[in-house]
Amino acid sequence: MNKSNGNSVMSLVPELLTETQVSMIFNISINTLRYWRHCGDGPNYIKMGRLVRYHAAELASYVQRKTCVSKARATAEENRVAH
Repeated sequence: MNKSNGNSVMSLVPELLTETQVSMIFNISINTLRYWRHCGDGPNYIKMGRLVRYHAAELASYVQRKTCVSKARATAEENRVAH
């Protein structure tokens, strides 16, 4: 197998991050990530045997889902739209 074929196959595989990498990205402990998984919260993950991995794209999706609008801003926007 030549190198160009190997690289093209690897480009199809999404980047997988370890618990340590994700905890550093979110600035939280590994135990917090584990607690989130236990509770059914946190970013989606992949379980491969005993290994836990996270798609890099899932982290962005998780942050998007957790983004909240302040109550004052939401009320102001509702009033603006209603008038």
